[in-house]
Amino acid sequence: MSDTNSMRFQSATYILLCILLSGCTLMRGVFLGFPDHNDIHRFPSSTIAAGTDCFEFEDDTKTVALNMKVTDWSSGSPYFVTLNELNESRPVRSMLIIRNDTLLYEYYGQNTSASDVNPSYSVAKSFTSALVGIAINEGKIKNVNDKVIDYIPELIGIAMSEKLEIEHLLNMTSGIKLKLMTDAQLYYGNDVTKALRSVEFAHQPGTYQEYINLDVQLLGLILHRATGKKPSEYLTEKIWKPIDMCSDAIWTTDKKGADKTFCCMGATALDYAKFGRLFLNNGNWNGNQIVPIDWVEKSVSRDTANGSSFGYNYNWHIGEKAYGDYMADGMYKQHIYVHPSKKIIIVLMANKDDKVAAERVRWRHVFRQIVDQL
Repeated sequence: MSDTNSMRFQSATYILLCILLSGCTLMRGVFLGFPDHNDIHRFPSSTIAAGTDCFEFEDDTKTVALNMKVTDWSSGSPYFVTLNELNESRPVRSMLIIRNDTLLYEYYGQNTSASDVNPSYSVAKSFTSALVGIAINEGKIKNVNDKVIDYIPELIGIAMSEKLEIEHLLNMTSGIKLKLMTDAQLYYGNDVTKALRSVEFAHQPGTYQEYINLDVQLLGLILHRATGKKPSEYLTEKIWKPIDMCSDAIWTTDKKGADKTFCCMGATALDYAKFGRLFLNNGNWNGNQIVPIDWVEKSVSRDTANGSSFGYNYNWHIGEKAYGDYMADGMYKQHIYVHPSKKIIIVLMANKDDKVAAERVRWRHVFRQIVDQL
């Protein structure tokens, strides 16, 4: 999620916890509280299985980035600190800096190590998008202009649902009305498909961009019905094993086993970095085209057509034009940052931070300071 949408999601959760304690979903929300890093172990999950091969980055962590300094705004005034000092002052689980397939910096905090699984919240949206691109390339889905009701007929009869296309879900231009109860149902509920019962539209699809978690959950449902496989199974087959991920990952599910594709993946920081490498190389992995190149190019390009914006496209956050960068982004400062021209990947995984400090420490600006020094 972007910073603004992260706060919205947190605020939505807080409001939900203050509503009358009726219904299993709200009771579960009250018991568990705000989403946090423990949730990947509290909820059931699917396994995203690694294969037998393990890709490893070259190591040069003793020379390049140790003395690099960046600006720390957490106190309200800027001052320069080393990366270790900044990371130690914040609830950072892991930070990696990779350039030209070489690991330049590696940090693990919050009592974690390289082998720990890190929750990444909305980073999962970028994985879901990549799977849609693969499914289209394989002919499982015809194209992004397919009508959503062709895959999810439960929406038939809802005003404006017949105009909803897959691309609208990818760009968050669905026009579906944001509802706090729906977010709670998706995150805490035992059956995520119940969220379909409350769908209504606030805008015509393709006219207005608003960050809606349900959009990506609908993409997951489309993937499941189009491919005949759960998104976690499809991810294992089409991405996780082909790009030589070293460790199994998990995808949180509801109690019926439906993957929560709008969020809730857990993987090691190094394996997240390999997904960044895949997109850095235009969907190609050592000569094997995993994600179609035209899908990658479309995903990380600027587009304002049909209600979209320069800053968000196909479930990726598009950065500054001067840098040409982009990232997958999660609620509590989880990022897979890619700077194509310098061949740099930065992975940050963090736990929930102090609210004020979280607003002051803009990690995307830290990433660009790092890029400027490499």
